[in-house]
Amino acid sequence: MAVLALPDLAAAQVGAECRANPHLSRAKDEYERLEFDRAARTLQRAIEYSRNCKWDLAEIYRLKGFVDSVNSERERCQRAFEILLALDPSYTMPGNVPPKIRSCFEDALQVAPARRTLAIRHQPPQTALPNAPVGVDVRVIDPLRLVDKVQVFFRREGVDVYTAVMARADDEVSVVIPALALGPDPDGYAVEYFVRAVDRWEGTLAEAGSPREPLRFRVAEAKLSKPVYERWWFWTLVGVGVAGGVGTAVAVTSGSGDDFTLRFDVAGGR
Repeated sequence: MAVLALPDLAAAQVGAECRANPHLSRAKDEYERLEFDRAARTLQRAIEYSRNCKWDLAEIYRLKGFVDSVNSERERCQRAFEILLALDPSYTMPGNVPPKIRSCFEDALQVAPARRTLAIRHQPPQTALPNAPVGVDVRVIDPLRLVDKVQVFFRREGVDVYTAVMARADDEVSVVIPALALGPDPDGYAVEYFVRAVDRWEGTLAEAGSPREPLRFRVAEAKLSKPVYERWWFWTLVGVGVAGGVGTAVAVTSGSGDDFTLRFDVAGGR
């Protein structure tokens, strides 16, 4: 099902970088002191910390799998290890872990990779038109149902700050960059962007591109309208006005678009 970003999700300038998690080191210390119940509570706070980095989330779920195994939470530890493998498919369990932990991890390994894959697929847009919205189409692969939103961060090339738009997660999502963000330029320009799948607390789960290595698409050159006084017919009208009298003053009042009012003040009358 395709989901579009809602119009009330206005573009906003936000921090594009993830944040280091202050709870993770505390949970590790608690685990080393064998305070497993306390570590479990700290790990939940770590999961709910805003804008987690992907590598921190992988470590959080690794440690959660250890704690849940020790606490004989079989279903929870297996899910934690499945999420770990979705975030870090290359992870291997050290050889010196207790059998209880290894057994739960091996159960997670037995789950078919297709059921614990986490990824986003995306094709960059074709050249965009100025003053027109651009839909960024994203396919979300998330059998574990971890992804809550899909975010698109974008900026004009040469600008430091990213602007973000987002949509609720689904299998197929189209996140719309609004027309107002893609103004006209006679030379055209490039837009840098990246796509991010995040959890309920905007922790990074998967990305296409990144803040430091963004993807790109171009906005086409704009044919800007000439001012009224640069058009050939303007001076033709002035000439017609001058023919009606001597000492003519010309006044132009601009309206909307190409509309204007042309007034002639002629010596001896108006």
